[in-house]
Amino acid sequence: MTFGFADLQALIDDSSAPIPDCDFQDGIYARLSQLLHAAREHGSMAPLAADLQPLVRHCLLAESARSGQMTVLRVPSDHGWPSASAWEEHGVQPIGAGACAFILSAQAWYPDWLTSDEGVFQDAYCDKEVRTPGECVADPFVQQATGFTSYSSPGQREAVRAVFLMKQGDTLLVNLPTGSGKSLVGQAPALVRKLEGVLTIFVVPTVALALDQERAMGEYIRRTDGVKKVWPLAWYGGLADDKRAEIRARLREGTQRILFTSPESLLTTLLGTITDIARAGMLQYLVIDEAHLVTGWGDAFRPAFQILAGLRNNLLRVSPHGFRTVLLSATFTLETIDTLATLFGPRERVHIVSAVHLRPEPQYWFSKAESRAEKEERVLEALRHAPRPFILYVTTHAEIREWGALLKRVGLVRIACFDGTTPASKRAKIIHDWVGDRLDGIIATSAFGVGIDKSDVRTVIHATIPETLDRYYQEVGRGGRDGRPCVSLLVYDDQDWRLPKRLARPTIVTQELGINRWKAMYQTCRATEDGSVFEIDIEARRAKLSGTSEYNVNWNMRTLILMARAGLISLDVGAAVQADDADLDEASSLLAAMASIRVRFEDDGHRLPEVWEKRVTMSRNSTLMAAGHNLALMSGILNDGREVGATLAELYQVNSGPWFVPVTRVCGGCPQDRCASDMVREYRMPVPTLLQVTEAARFEGWTRLFPWLDPTFVYVFYDDDQPAKEINTAILKFVSWLVQECGVREVAVRADSALAKSQEWNRLYRRAPDGVVLHRSFAELDVEPYTPLARVTVLDTESAMSLLERVRFLERPNHIVLLPRGLLDPTNPLRKLADVMQNAAYLQQLLPVIIQ
Repeated sequence: MTFGFADLQALIDDSSAPIPDCDFQDGIYARLSQLLHAAREHGSMAPLAADLQPLVRHCLLAESARSGQMTVLRVPSDHGWPSASAWEEHGVQPIGAGACAFILSAQAWYPDWLTSDEGVFQDAYCDKEVRTPGECVADPFVQQATGFTSYSSPGQREAVRAVFLMKQGDTLLVNLPTGSGKSLVGQAPALVRKLEGVLTIFVVPTVALALDQERAMGEYIRRTDGVKKVWPLAWYGGLADDKRAEIRARLREGTQRILFTSPESLLTTLLGTITDIARAGMLQYLVIDEAHLVTGWGDAFRPAFQILAGLRNNLLRVSPHGFRTVLLSATFTLETIDTLATLFGPRERVHIVSAVHLRPEPQYWFSKAESRAEKEERVLEALRHAPRPFILYVTTHAEIREWGALLKRVGLVRIACFDGTTPASKRAKIIHDWVGDRLDGIIATSAFGVGIDKSDVRTVIHATIPETLDRYYQEVGRGGRDGRPCVSLLVYDDQDWRLPKRLARPTIVTQELGINRWKAMYQTCRATEDGSVFEIDIEARRAKLSGTSEYNVNWNMRTLILMARAGLISLDVGAAVQADDADLDEASSLLAAMASIRVRFEDDGHRLPEVWEKRVTMSRNSTLMAAGHNLALMSGILNDGREVGATLAELYQVNSGPWFVPVTRVCGGCPQDRCASDMVREYRMPVPTLLQVTEAARFEGWTRLFPWLDPTFVYVFYDDDQPAKEINTAILKFVSWLVQECGVREVAVRADSALAKSQEWNRLYRRAPDGVVLHRSFAELDVEPYTPLARVTVLDTESAMSLLERVRFLERPNHIVLLPRGLLDPTNPLRKLADVMQNAAYLQQLLPVIIQ
């Protein structure tokens, strides 16, 4: 059933009409229907009026944008419905319609503190897709496992492929924009490889995200596996004992497939179990979402996140075959990439897949208030006019409480507050209500929204200045994930600069204190069974130390991580005792419960002041400079009027050393662009950087059978005089052999050909030892970068002449090109190409040999 504007009007006209229980295609109608239902239960609209009015304004402007003419709505003026002045305060114009009704219309909003020729926030009410469509056909092995027929973008496609192609023990950085499907990249192995003993540990920064990922993954499993009830997929503090026991049992049996958890849980209650799983060879993937948080300092410092690299080192050491590490983020900067490459190295085994474009959906608005009172007044005015749903971001827990109380005082009921201290049970309910359109707004710190799959957030308001442009852009990115315009409004005063200036200069261990802390820890070194690795006491105290044990441990961890970043040591975090049965998920008890911290010395001068001066101080200063630069870019936008798209591109573009991350610029609108006629609104989907290191193809069998043919580049001609069915059968036999025996991973054929549509062609992945075969499209032939994969290209009579020259120039370590035998030489139409080509063969000569 489709519910639209006429149905809403009918419900308002007839208060006894049943409110439909259906899936609303437009969330605004779901929200209004819920309000009407609640008003009937209350017997009055009065308690809900403040929530009602922005929704009605949103509905009227959205319908007007769809129809191209002003839309009106008839509503009661009694029974607690808003008065004429209340409607006007919310940007809605009422006209009396009898004694007990208004006819409502809504027009653009022109506040005196924001400038716009067309009205502030106006574009956010339209349905126009501003994101360039990027969908591309999914590889058959992914289609079969997930039910998805397409990837969301070329970037997601190459990231998913790279996750399966990367070598055991390597690290892959996946750099994709918010809303482009990074989660599927980490989930794909658990969906594709449904074998026992294949586990993905998926580390997420918040319980909210773990619960949301569990919900989304559960839907995938129900759809693809045909099960009604899915086993628990998330582990977090507060999880019921029976579910913990079930997860532990499934982990040890090898049937869990994927587990979402926090760094704190992974390093305490799960540590012993996961170490045993790795030792048994069942850990296949370690995925870390929002991996840029690993490099955070100051107030962002989370010891568990910081030492994930040390845990990985230990798990790799005990694992018989190794596993793959995948680091996901939408906001990798140069400093972040460089740090992660050091921590999750060795650097030569760290690779990146990137396809970064700036988000075209947010339209940026900024306003400087003269006082705190004026700031509150402007934010409240914006919320009366802004589209729903909205997120109001602040920085501290105190601000959460203040703004939550203020919004409740003005009558907003359908809102919730969310920060890092929100209890797990309450978080789950908030996320459930948020995703189900039962909340219109969230007041939150950056802990909310990370990765949560809510596509239609229309408004993101900042009531304070984020400490960096990076954090600001991450939070803005929670809006408009459906590809439609959204609002980003930042209202600030001079006092709001104090906190970001402090946070942007994180407290990092000084040289003197760091050396003293390290000397105290070094004195506790104990040799392990591995002579090059030493266990240390993380609770060691330097002389004249004050503060609590937890404070001391955290600063010791900061010292070790700083040394690891500088390359003086590498960390190894393992389980000396089982902590599985203790309830130790809270960060406050994390390090005291941790089993053991081990170090490997990478530089013999690790205790010398001059080495610290050269290595550690350089790393420390680099981090401080990056943080300062990030805040300076934020200041450039607010104080100097810099264009937002250009500033973001400067932040995220990387072209240094082995890392290359181009950024496709676009801006949905900012103060500078709204005054310019050449604003960059359109953009091309970026060509992704591809994985450059994978397992080599195995052409030993080819060389043994066909020693006269160099498999680097071979032409194989098939007899095109035969019936099409026989031709395709012969080609399939040959290509199947290449996939199975030679390790060919990449195939290409004309998309609308009979061969491409055949079941056998789309099941070639079943012939591959690891079940992975990539299907390339001729439509992207001109932009295909180099890949280290062996390839088969099949050209038919219709495509050969136009594509042959372009196919010749593709860079591949091995390339087998199948051509029709009757194809004429393009340089001399009096002869056939098969008669003059070197390093060529006829398919009917090769087939009998491989079939023997």
